[in-house]
Amino acid sequence: MVIGIDIDDTICSTNERIIVEADKYDKEVLGGSGIKDAAAYEFTEMMGWEKEMKGKFFADRLEYIMDNAEIKPGAVEIINKLHDEGNKIIFISFRKDKYIKDPHTLTKNYLDRHGIKYDGLYVNTGTKTDECLDNGVKLFIDDKESHCEDVSNAGIDVILFTNLYNHAENRFVRKDNWNDIYAYIKEKYNGWENCY
Repeated sequence: MVIGIDIDDTICSTNERIIVEADKYDKEVLGGSGIKDAAAYEFTEMMGWEKEMKGKFFADRLEYIMDNAEIKPGAVEIINKLHDEGNKIIFISFRKDKYIKDPHTLTKNYLDRHGIKYDGLYVNTGTKTDECLDNGVKLFIDDKESHCEDVSNAGIDVILFTNLYNHAENRFVRKDNWNDIYAYIKEKYNGWENCY
């Protein structure tokens, strides 16, 4: 079976790293006091920044953030297990070259450094649907509702990976961790070896 997987906030905790680094940036570079509203949805609101500050911050720190985002518990083990059991793993990421010089190399090096097995890597994508269709993806895993919606509308099964910002979404199968994803795949796609 071909499984498409998002990267940021699906296999690693990018958003959490953004908040940590934005807090440091505000204190160390801007001379501010750090987080102003911990309950805010958007990190610029958390920091009390104007919108243009996000671009300056990302230009300065986004490569570092993406290269140092912590892997989610179980992600490496489960993805490698799925790969070793004969599934084809395709990573499909929205990472853009707007703030990153070479998102493909940055991401490839990250995956390789963490020992994650995969068969394809796509970055700088839009809706992610084209990459799923072009690669015969049967199941797609992402944390963003709009990506799940687009891919689902193309007739591909999706799993929404739970994060703080998507708790209200109830249109898709939702899983909170990689062990639950694996159990779901084993149950739903029993005999997946024949699902290519």
